[in-house]
Amino acid sequence: MPPKVSKDTTHGWLVVATCSAAFFLFTGNASCLGLVEVELSSLFKDSGSSLSAINALYNGLGWGLAPVVAALTKFFSCRLLSCCGSFLCFLGFFVASTSQSLLVIVFCTGVLPGIGFSLMVVSSNILLSEYFDKKRPLALIISVIGGGMGIVVFPHIFTTLNQTYGIHGTFLILSALNSHGIMFSILYDVSLANSKPNAMAILRQVYRTVFDPELLRSARYTGVCAAYLLLYVAYGIPFLFLPVKNAKTGLSKEVTSLLISVSGISNLASRFIMAGLASTSGQRRRFFLSVSFAMNAVSFLFFPLFSDILFLSVGAVLFGFSAGIFISITPPVLIDLFGVDKLSSTLGTNYLVIGTGYILGGPLMRHLSLAMSAIDPVFYTSAGCTVMGMLLIMTVSCDSRSLARILKMFKRHFAPVSIPPVLPVNTDGGIFTISYRKY
Repeated sequence: MPPKVSKDTTHGWLVVATCSAAFFLFTGNASCLGLVEVELSSLFKDSGSSLSAINALYNGLGWGLAPVVAALTKFFSCRLLSCCGSFLCFLGFFVASTSQSLLVIVFCTGVLPGIGFSLMVVSSNILLSEYFDKKRPLALIISVIGGGMGIVVFPHIFTTLNQTYGIHGTFLILSALNSHGIMFSILYDVSLANSKPNAMAILRQVYRTVFDPELLRSARYTGVCAAYLLLYVAYGIPFLFLPVKNAKTGLSKEVTSLLISVSGISNLASRFIMAGLASTSGQRRRFFLSVSFAMNAVSFLFFPLFSDILFLSVGAVLFGFSAGIFISITPPVLIDLFGVDKLSSTLGTNYLVIGTGYILGGPLMRHLSLAMSAIDPVFYTSAGCTVMGMLLIMTVSCDSRSLARILKMFKRHFAPVSIPPVLPVNTDGGIFTISYRKY
């Protein structure tokens, strides 16, 4: 059993800050992957089909290994896991800065940082619940605010470094930035480890996390997983395809960085707003989640329909604002729907679904773009996937009382109305009169 610690203390808020810093690095690097793809495509004369693996591996492993990392926290301290993760991130970008092989760069910027950030982010996020009780929803929301700041800052950092030092010099500096995760882990003074590590015990724990019998029997749980899978198949598309689209339409890399930063600013703003609304009711939180799915779907339509910077900025604002809402509010909503005792299982599986969405989304959309020789269908398809996810989340997030109220309202307004039979029309005197037969 983990040792008891004082809840809602100053030290707990310091841990929240370190979690936010880990999200800052993870999301910041992810927001630059489209820019990385453009640079590597021009450097190695690659069409981009193989380079889409960087995003799929980075985000897919970063999120998808969550159940494994959650299981590892039962056998190793979160401090050790976070240190190892930070070292893998450093190692990946450092080796990429010295390599001239595209395959090695894809591995070092996709696989190693993906595994590393999974160890950093997931372990810190799970540990966070040990430090809070009454303020847990607020702490969970603030812990991901750093992700929005990363989207604001990193595109400009990457563009400036790339213009000054080239892509390999940029990788070298990114390796130094990502090594700071080792410092973050110093504050993780609580260990959740309660067993001696062995391979079979770890596998059993992963199995129990992913295949929780009680959750698997829940239709609501299945619906939430399907909704997030559809959402994250589409979520990474603007970061990947907007730089390529802007390059083809003549917009500069600085404009692309500006659009990504605009989405990051709105993303950060929505996370702060959600932090202010952390104490709201569970029903309102689920309502905000559904609205964020709808806003995200609408934002995709701005990118293929407009080439003007103003309208593209509007789309970026909607995209970032909606993403900030559903990223921030997901852990509290999972607690509302399935209980705090199931947070480890639901959050781990949610991250696995998100990672699966990333792994499927990038390559599938890339093949769609190549098959149709156009980028616009990718954004329309992404909007469609998000709409389907929205319909699912609206359905499964309603409690029985709300669902009964909706059905009652539907029956009242849309129930078939029986119209009595009408006798033939009398047109005497040029005036139309209708006679109803009484029954």
